[in-house]
Amino acid sequence: MRQKKIIIRNYHPDDFDDLAQLYMETEAHDRYGRYISRQRLAEDLGHPRFQPERNLWVAERDDNLIGCAGAFLEPEIGRALLDGLVHPLQRKKGIATELFAHAAEHARQAGLRVAQICIPQKNQAAKNLVKRLGLQFIRRFIGMALDLSNGRLPVNTAAAYTIRHLRPGEEQLLTDIQNRSFADAWGFNPNTTEEIAYRINLGSCAPEDILVACLKDRPIGYCWTRRFVQKHAADENAKGEIHMLGVDPDFRKQGVGRNVLLAGLSHLKDRGITIIELTTDGEDPVAFRLYESAGFQQMTISEWYEKSLIQV
Repeated sequence: MRQKKIIIRNYHPDDFDDLAQLYMETEAHDRYGRYISRQRLAEDLGHPRFQPERNLWVAERDDNLIGCAGAFLEPEIGRALLDGLVHPLQRKKGIATELFAHAAEHARQAGLRVAQICIPQKNQAAKNLVKRLGLQFIRRFIGMALDLSNGRLPVNTAAAYTIRHLRPGEEQLLTDIQNRSFADAWGFNPNTTEEIAYRINLGSCAPEDILVACLKDRPIGYCWTRRFVQKHAADENAKGEIHMLGVDPDFRKQGVGRNVLLAGLSHLKDRGITIIELTTDGEDPVAFRLYESAGFQQMTISEWYEKSLIQV
């Protein structure tokens, strides 16, 4: 019996279970570290700036979801972040090309200048695809990991400032220090207080998981940690993450970054987490050396690709 035609359509909330299954089956095959639990997926779809019914497309055949592609729009910096996947048994049939064409066209019609996508360096098939779609390599990010099970953390150096946990209701404080710290960082889109409030209260985070360095009442740096429980067939384990780490430009090169990083690592270790991961810009040697000095080791590389959406 002939298979039905592939349908590309917008995501609907009723698709959630099938979309979660698509992610799980794809990760089980690819093992690229894209594992997303149902909770993580729900949190991603619920991001206040995403709107999945408008910005996410699914490929469907025989009433089965076999692929998806989304466009996270960032009009403030003229960029769309594309992401997606196709089920391993449905590849090399043009599905990914069609999905990403929908996402890119949506971004272009929204008036954005460029589309970007991040791909694991080892995923040669995905890299070949984006090159065929006209995207070009622009930047490299490095995934690092630290195992605290066999070592002790260095002690913080004495300083005039204090380091404390973020308090409930301090969303604006964190928004301000984050936007100041990353104003000159590649690819950073200024955050809103609504967005920060949403991310602080996800299942992987709480205000006390964010360490803030303060000089009197002025925040000068912070370390945002997160904790993820990943469930597999045979075990359940927790990993920690340094989600964001920033220092006010007026206070750089004074050891603030190292001290607040060590405070964040100590917080995760106190919660029983010994494996901690992070991602850093491959063209930021200062950050890379900081993480190396704390014991982090390079584990993975991801590559960013970009395509202009401006029609000539």
